[in-house]
Amino acid sequence: MRNLKELNKLERYLREKGIRYERIDQDEQALDAEHPYCILKFERHQVCVPCEGEGREWDVICHKGSYGADEGLLEIMGSIVTKNVGDTVEGWLTAEDVIERIERYRED
Repeated sequence: MRNLKELNKLERYLREKGIRYERIDQDEQALDAEHPYCILKFERHQVCVPCEGEGREWDVICHKGSYGADEGLLEIMGSIVTKNVGDTVEGWLTAEDVIERIERYRED
């Protein structure tokens, strides 16, 4: 079972601020790239904030393969990623790190 303390903290913040979001918790299956006949099972945990129109403004994940998930940390994608990162995702973040990026984004 993955440590979801940081994701749960972030979800509390979003609720308190009245920010619309969707939480997705589900079991996933994928083929193992090294052993194509083996099926890997893992938990997928995600918080998505929708755009005004269609799609997602940003999302946060914590599941197998995400940056920092083994330590219970979060990975973000979308408009709240720090511009100087030079990538489309940013990982190994605490809930406080993500909240800081949300606040900065909302100020702009």
